[in-house]
Amino acid sequence: MALFCAHFTSQTLRLSCSAHVILPDRRKDPKRPLATLWLLHGLSDDHTTWLRQTSIERYAAAYRLAVVMPAADRSIYADMQYGNQYWTFVSEELPELMRQYFPLSERRAENFVAGLSMGGYGAFKLALSQPARWT
Repeated sequence: MALFCAHFTSQTLRLSCSAHVILPDRRKDPKRPLATLWLLHGLSDDHTTWLRQTSIERYAAAYRLAVVMPAADRSIYADMQYGNQYWTFVSEELPELMRQYFPLSERRAENFVAGLSMGGYGAFKLALSQPARWT
């Protein structure tokens, strides 16, 4: 397992952003893209909570699953009329960027989205608005 703390610039948000990414060992099958869990945080937390207060690394290792945990502030995963475009960031830009940086699968059957509280809302919104992309 490897844990990456990715810091990058979002063109959509016009901000410096971050995400934690867990990658399983790929030595057995280095050419195969990784199944990925996109894990969204809640309103009172941030993307570090998953690492600090859960066993996500252990689960990722057991299932050989990449996990992307982006920081989304208190955005409610929505595009704001007078503010940042977090929905566009999470639904379009983030998956594209993460796939440029890491060997993540694009197949629907290998992309899972989940979250807690506000993140659950974001996950539900992703799954319902883009059913061809998320399991």
